[in-house]
Amino acid sequence: MKLAYLLQTVKGVPLGYNFRLYTYGPYESDVLNDLGQAESMRAVGSKIVAYPSGSGYVFSPGPEREKVKSMAREDLAKYENAITWAVTEFGHRTAADLELLSTIIYADRDSCERRQRISPDDLCRQVREIKPRFSEEYVQQNISFLKEKGMLLALSGYVASNHSP
Repeated sequence: MKLAYLLQTVKGVPLGYNFRLYTYGPYESDVLNDLGQAESMRAVGSKIVAYPSGSGYVFSPGPEREKVKSMAREDLAKYENAITWAVTEFGHRTAADLELLSTIIYADRDSCERRQRISPDDLCRQVREIKPRFSEEYVQQNISFLKEKGMLLALSGYVASNHSP
């Protein structure tokens, strides 16, 4: 879910999702519908995993993944660099990290849409209002990481209404 959000929001991959802020960060039910479709085609497998704070899904490659990949080869080739970027930058991150990182980007893009530049401290304060379980220091570290990578637009002064890359 969060990688799809990052691909669409940061890299401009036209996935067609309309993400909204939800309990664990940006969410779009159509992503789960699409994953369900991929699972029915046996391109992916899933299992529900219990965590101390709830439950979630773990997805893994399915037995028909190569067949399904070949059906989407052209589209995948167009976005290969973006997909590689997402996996390289974020594939090793925990669900909690992805929740925080995607929420920071969501808040940043919200400021862009309102044509407001935002300071790192204000962005941190805003994110902590949404996600109080993350410490101020941890939120600031992740804001710095995203800023260094050029992923925060309002923080960088880009406040035009069209914020696609």
